[in-house]
Amino acid sequence: MIRAYDQIYLEDISDNMGAMFHDAVFEFKVDGNEFLQRFVASGIAELIEEANPKYAVGMSGLELYYEVMERTRDPYSEDFVSEERTIAFFDRTSAYWVGWALAHYQWYSNCSFSHIAQAMTYDDLAAMYYPLHEADISKFYHAMDEILNKEGISKLKEMRERRGITQDELSRRSGISINTIRAYERKSKDINKAQYDILFALASALGCEPKDLAN
Repeated sequence: MIRAYDQIYLEDISDNMGAMFHDAVFEFKVDGNEFLQRFVASGIAELIEEANPKYAVGMSGLELYYEVMERTRDPYSEDFVSEERTIAFFDRTSAYWVGWALAHYQWYSNCSFSHIAQAMTYDDLAAMYYPLHEADISKFYHAMDEILNKEGISKLKEMRERRGITQDELSRRSGISINTIRAYERKSKDINKAQYDILFALASALGCEPKDLAN
């Protein structure tokens, strides 16, 4: 699978996201579900997915928190006031783990934070803290894969959206009919049973391996 950035950056990105969620939930008492939605709506999520240097590794968790809140605040209210704070150390709280694990799963799966947030609330993710925070991260990957597949998120759709192309464009590039693409994305047709030449054509058009499209 083609990933947006090299694994060497993953620990810095996941640590910053962990600190951001910790600050939001534990330090500033923002509802976790609200903050997850703000994170996606702010556009910061997409910038991290793309490994934009400024936002992925150039800002601390606290700075990311401020940026998310500033970008999503209601200009007609006082729902957010920036406060100067310095956080030196903190325990790896459940909120930290949620941000850390989200960064890892997004890197591993290429699933956008937006799609994850459509299927999972912050509370859903925090509920996975016990016992997964002490387990290998692959256990979290497996659990998330099962949940997202049950939610009907097609790997084909996810990969297509990650590449920023429409169904029409994918049809033109691959030579596969748009109705077939729609059926695979809706899961009304099982892409796992598709002929290899169809999988190969779709994968070639998306710049990935055929196995990456299996649900």
